[in-house]
Amino acid sequence: MTPEKILRSLTRRYLTDGRLPKGALKEASRRRDEMLPLFLIEIEKYLSASPKERADNPTPVLLIFFVLGDWGDKSAYRPLASLIRCPEFTDYPGFESAFDEIGHRVIAAVFDGDPEPLFEAVRDPKAHRIARHNILINVLAMLAYQEKIDREVVANFLVDVYEQLDDHPIVWLGWATLAARLGLSALRPLVLQAIAEERFDGYEIDEFDGDLKRAIARPGAEDINEDFSPFDGAYEELKALLP
Repeated sequence: MTPEKILRSLTRRYLTDGRLPKGALKEASRRRDEMLPLFLIEIEKYLSASPKERADNPTPVLLIFFVLGDWGDKSAYRPLASLIRCPEFTDYPGFESAFDEIGHRVIAAVFDGDPEPLFEAVRDPKAHRIARHNILINVLAMLAYQEKIDREVVANFLVDVYEQLDDHPIVWLGWATLAARLGLSALRPLVLQAIAEERFDGYEIDEFDGDLKRAIARPGAEDINEDFSPFDGAYEELKALLP
């Protein structure tokens, strides 16, 4: 199978278009050294396209995202961090739920040690609000639990970003939930301030305190619903997730 044929086999309009191209996924992994630069070029082409082109045109980047997580190559981290800031990408039919379920494990697999691209995505008002929420409660939480990011670095970010977030309640919910789940009790006054300023939609301090208490009592991921296990192969993960 040629590189061009692999890319054609991975190209689709929706994540759920037809059966997963198992052969192309396996062949891409077999020819990883050859395909990696081509995949990064496809991501760059996608990001340089207009919003309408990104929304309307079939693309291989939906599946490339998961293949790069499978490979765990650190050179993919910044391109993927840019992708998840793109609302046409994270809002693709079928992709939003996949990103919610396993996308954080893809990002964790390629993480190069610098959280700033993720912090920038949270700050970005043009990024999809659900994606920003997921970056907070899933991606950053997983990296902190795995000790790939120091919790003090996350705490400083949550304080610094307070005046930079827009008014989407779902983003604020992610902000407060991350603080609680990491046991950042010093942020409680700031959460109370956010509640007083009506940043949330129905979020109460009792919910924060409950998550905070559990995090302090058991400072691991045992009480968190999200799956923080290592990413276990693009085909296997997607096959288990997609209908």
